[in-house]
Amino acid sequence: MPAYTVVTTSATEGSDAVEVSTLTDEFGNESEALGYSRRMAEEMVGLANQLLLDFDYSNVGLYDGDLLDEDLTPEHPSFLGVWVLDNEGVAFVTADEFREGEAEVEAEPS
Repeated sequence: MPAYTVVTTSATEGSDAVEVSTLTDEFGNESEALGYSRRMAEEMVGLANQLLLDFDYSNVGLYDGDLLDEDLTPEHPSFLGVWVLDNEGVAFVTADEFREGEAEVEAEPS
């Protein structure tokens, strides 16, 4: 079974603290890993709603491989995509879409 790494990052409005956790596990395929990461993202949104927290910046990133000991960023070649969380729910952004979005932001004049 292939291994995938899930990285959750969560910050709330009014706080300078950011919580990051990393989990590596084996899944049957990429689709199964994607479904698992989506459930994690939805649980984070549900928990935030219960605690009446507003998201400042929170996401669940998905990487291909057992990368527990690596410094993972969206620039990492194994990055598959990210679940972006807000108070409305979750939305998946593929690695290509994420990188295209960054390029558009960088190309905009200041």
